[in-house]
Amino acid sequence: MKKMMSFIILFALCTCLYKPVIHVSSSQLLNQRVIVLDPGHGGLDNGASIAGVDEDELNLKISFALKEELESRGATVYMTRTDDQDMTRRNYNYSKQDDMYLRALKIDEYQPDLFLSIHLNSSNSSAWGSQVFYYKKSEDGKRLADSIHNQMKILTGTRKNISSSSFYILRATQSLGVLIECGFLSNANERGQLKSRSYHKKLATVISDGIQDYFQALSAPL
Repeated sequence: MKKMMSFIILFALCTCLYKPVIHVSSSQLLNQRVIVLDPGHGGLDNGASIAGVDEDELNLKISFALKEELESRGATVYMTRTDDQDMTRRNYNYSKQDDMYLRALKIDEYQPDLFLSIHLNSSNSSAWGSQVFYYKKSEDGKRLADSIHNQMKILTGTRKNISSSSFYILRATQSLGVLIECGFLSNANERGQLKSRSYHKKLATVISDGIQDYFQALSAPL
């Protein structure tokens, strides 16, 4: 009888101490996170335009791929634009100032956990590599940029580092965000990749991985 009682007590203690391992599916990792995507340029503003390839068009395609990937992980995703229009939605008297002002308002309207402004770079033909920018006064922005950059460089091989900036879209919004240059249109090799739908999906995957890393670091015990 004493042996039986000892076994029951031991079993009860083990039951109390046991903590089951909860496996979180990929569709749950970004649950309840609100993310805004801002495809740069649009409308009369094509952004960089090299060899007949317009930046604003590719920014939108990359953003759609990223939206699909983030939603597959449970995030709620909004976009500042979903067609070939800037935020003023007028085909005359284009105003960059008006466009950027409206973008900042639209981003903050959604009260997101974070936003990503998607762009492509242009310089001399030898310049290459992705780069992530954060607002110079934001430590959270720096951590987010670092998390995304560390995942992106696995794909892009970039040698560039994250960089602080005072880009309007970063300083004028109340929301946490980064600006991502996914590569250089002016580099023939990168331009070929950036035109590819399969590469858009790869970019979407690594950027989403970086966002997950950021949130996981926030929730990790000290």
